[in-house]
Amino acid sequence: MRALVYTAPGQVEMQEQPRPSALAGDEEIAIQVAGVCGSDISGFLGHSALRKPPLVLGHELVGRRRNGRRVVANPLVSCGHCNACISGAQNLCDSWKLLGLGTTPGTFAEYVALPSAQVYEVPDSLTSEQAILAEPLANIVHMLRIVAPPPFFRFAIVGAGTMGALALLASLRIGARDVLAVDVNDERLAIMRQLGASAVVNVSGAEQAEQAKSAAGRGYDVVLDASGSAAARQMAFDLCRPGGQVVLLGMGTQRSEVNFVTSIRKEHRVVMSFAYTPADFRRSLDLLIAGEINLTPWTVRMPLERGQEAMERMSHNPGVALKMMLQVAS
Repeated sequence: MRALVYTAPGQVEMQEQPRPSALAGDEEIAIQVAGVCGSDISGFLGHSALRKPPLVLGHELVGRRRNGRRVVANPLVSCGHCNACISGAQNLCDSWKLLGLGTTPGTFAEYVALPSAQVYEVPDSLTSEQAILAEPLANIVHMLRIVAPPPFFRFAIVGAGTMGALALLASLRIGARDVLAVDVNDERLAIMRQLGASAVVNVSGAEQAEQAKSAAGRGYDVVLDASGSAAARQMAFDLCRPGGQVVLLGMGTQRSEVNFVTSIRKEHRVVMSFAYTPADFRRSLDLLIAGEINLTPWTVRMPLERGQEAMERMSHNPGVALKMMLQVAS
């Protein structure tokens, strides 16, 4: 089968790979489109310790079962019998694995095999541009569930990429008010305005960063870091009100310093959010089927054979593209 293989930092190439073998309880999915996630970009750039070449990257897909029915898939596979799984926290499984991570081949290929329980059929009315968001949106559904923000909460989002945009759309549907978005990309901040942000601030310089803090006033009830850079994490704490919640979602940097003394004095509560459970994934898909979440105007589709170009674009100059999809088959 054709596959786009990560061969070295900053390099992917088309190769012929063996078709995956479906184990007992697995099924083979023929992939139509595969989504490029920020974590795939991290791997492509050589920043991910768990993505080593050679590896087929990717964990987001829209495809077809052998019977021709369209599907999406939850790519986070848990064991189902450890304490975390039994308690409903499958994202914290002792032995979870993810498509396109470690030694598990991903979705930048013609076929993938995974347990049947991970596969969800989708109606033809749901476009591929909408359906491909099921996995990233599940992260936001999970985050909002564990944060459990108060009614009519003031919300700030640090990072205006895909996750920031999805967080904005989802939060508005559960009562967020006075939403601030900060980033260093004016094009993406303009999109956040279109999606419903009350205010946006470019924090590319020290003066602008101070402007964002000033705009926050006493601070926001909940602040999400959807970036993971060192500066973004500190900005999230800076924008949070005394007694508010800082939510760390982005994984851009492995380590970073935070002014913890100031945050201790403000009694900030820190929530770290990782991935999602099957219930979160199902709720995400329901939101998309209902038409409540849509980033289609900012979604770009490129053929799998132009994967190098697509990965370089999303790494260095995404412009208004919030989502990149690789077309694997028609």
